[in-house]
Amino acid sequence: MTAGQNQPYVPEHEVNVSDAHTGAVHSRETGSAPKGTSARIDTAFEHSAGIDSMPLADARERQVILRAMAIAYSASQRTALLAGLLLSASGLWWAAIALGLVVAIPDMVAKLYARKRGVDLYWQSGIARKETSVLGLVLSTLVIIAVVGLIAFNAFYGHPLLTWSWHIDFANSEGTAISIFVGAFIGGTTGWILRRRRYRAKLQAKAEQSTNVESE
Repeated sequence: MTAGQNQPYVPEHEVNVSDAHTGAVHSRETGSAPKGTSARIDTAFEHSAGIDSMPLADARERQVILRAMAIAYSASQRTALLAGLLLSASGLWWAAIALGLVVAIPDMVAKLYARKRGVDLYWQSGIARKETSVLGLVLSTLVIIAVVGLIAFNAFYGHPLLTWSWHIDFANSEGTAISIFVGAFIGGTTGWILRRRRYRAKLQAKAEQSTNVESE
């Protein structure tokens, strides 16, 4: 395989970005780790993402989890772009701008998290290569054309490309909101109880499996 070609993903041949999770909790990253409030904020984000503790996953599974989360983040960006174009086509420019700002926040958090650990997320990952490729230029140009076209359409015809009603009318009853809240609360609580039981059962099964392996 010549240089510059994309190589297939082989987990065994790559550096496991989460190997440090098997060690001490406070030495997850290489290089200088943040301290104080910054460290507590990062820990809160790690806990929210579920990557601070993964007792049911081995080293390969942890890397797959982190890769899956990165793919989901990329997919959310593309979905937000399509949603922003849809809102723009409907004349809701303020909502499209707000959506763009909301999507930019996770990108800023990710870059800051990596930079504090000595990694430039843009240049050292494949993002820069993707955006500086010919395909990246074509896609960004198409987005600019789409936005300018939507503005021109609205200015020429006096109305947005898509005209429909976005509001939903609920029945004029005090019991509507209460019913929705009670149903959501019962469903959410029931799902939480079932997930908690299954998680504890999996932890117990893994502990028993580890004990059996050590006794052999």
